[in-house]
Amino acid sequence: MSKYHFLKNETYRALASPLSGGRAAINIKPTIATVYITKFCNSRCTMCDFWQADRDPSELTAEQWGVIFSRLKAFGVEYIGVNASGELFTRRDAYQILQHISDLGMSFGVNSNATLFTSSKAKKLAALGPKAVTIGLEGVGNEMYLATRGLKNGFNKITRSIDNLKKAGITNIGVGTVLMRENIDHWVKLAEWARDTGIHGVRFTAQHDSYFNPISDPKMSSYADPKFAAKVEDEIEKLIEFKKRYGVVRNSDQYLRQVGDFYKDQMSYFPQPCVQGGNRIELDVFGNVTLCSFVTESLGNLLLEDMDTIWNSEAHRKAREDAFAGECPRCYLSCYAEENLRLSPGGFLPTMGNSLSRWKRLVVD
Repeated sequence: MSKYHFLKNETYRALASPLSGGRAAINIKPTIATVYITKFCNSRCTMCDFWQADRDPSELTAEQWGVIFSRLKAFGVEYIGVNASGELFTRRDAYQILQHISDLGMSFGVNSNATLFTSSKAKKLAALGPKAVTIGLEGVGNEMYLATRGLKNGFNKITRSIDNLKKAGITNIGVGTVLMRENIDHWVKLAEWARDTGIHGVRFTAQHDSYFNPISDPKMSSYADPKFAAKVEDEIEKLIEFKKRYGVVRNSDQYLRQVGDFYKDQMSYFPQPCVQGGNRIELDVFGNVTLCSFVTESLGNLLLEDMDTIWNSEAHRKAREDAFAGECPRCYLSCYAEENLRLSPGGFLPTMGNSLSRWKRLVVD
C-alpha cells in the first residue's frame, strides 16, 4: 500500500461515482477511516450535550487501537481521521495511539478543541507528522467562546495553542465551525480572522438539532423561522463572496447554499444519496464499525474480526444500501454532505475545486 494506491483509489471513486449515479461510492472499498477514541470532553459547548458524558472505562486501550489500525491497513486504509465525541487529547495516551498510526506508515489528521496544546505537547504532536489539525471554533473573541463553548478566556487559550502548533512546525491548521443561530454574526468574522491569522481554511457545517443537542421536534426548531432563514441566506452569500476573494472557506458553494433549505425541514431534507459507509469506515470508542455518527448500530467489531469480513457482510452491505436510499436520519453535516455532493452526478463539477484542494491536503501536503 502507498500514497499512489490511495490517490488511485480515491480518484477512481471520484470519477466512477458520478457516472453511476453515486452508487459506485458505496461499493468501492474505502481507503479512509474515521475513529472516535473517547467520549470525554473538557468543554461545555452549548450546541451539543456530548460533554455531559463521563469517561467510559470500557474505551479501547492504546494497544487495542494498535491492533485495529493494523487491520485497517491490511484492508487498504491509508488515511485515518482521529476524532472524539468529546476531546481526544483528554486521553493521556492519545499520543501513544497516534504513534501506532505513524509506526504503520499511515497518514492521519486530528480534530481537537485545541485547549490542551502546550508548547511541549505541540512539539510532541508535530513529531508524529499529522497531515492536518482541525480546531473546533464558533467565533472570534472570549465572549463568543464562552457563549458557544462554555469556557472563560477560551479564545485566548486557543490562539496560544495555535501559536504553539505553528512554532512546532505544524502548518496545515484548519478550523471547523457550526453554523448556529448564536454565532451567525461571526460566520464572516471567523473567516476574516482565519485569513488574518494564517489559518489554512475554515469548514462550516450545518447545526443539526437531532445530533448536536436533541430536541423533541426538529420541525419546531427556531432554525426554520422565515426571518432566520433570510438572515442565513444573506450571511451565506457573504461567505461565498469572501471565499471567491480569499479562498479561506473550504466548503463548496453548493453545500453552503443548501444549508438554508436544510434548516427549513431538518427531518426530511435529502438532496443527494448518502454514500457514507462506502466512502469511509467509521469506528466508535469500542472498536465497533458503524455506518456514521447517526447510524451507530454495530456492523461488526474490528477487535474480533477483520475489516474484509465486516465489509463483505450482509449487515454492512444493507446499511450502505439503506443510507443510499435515504432510510436513515438524513443529516446535513458537512463531513458527510460535502462528500455526497462531490460523488453525485450533479455535484461533481460544481465541487471540483474543493475536491482538488482536498486531495492536495490528504496526499501532497
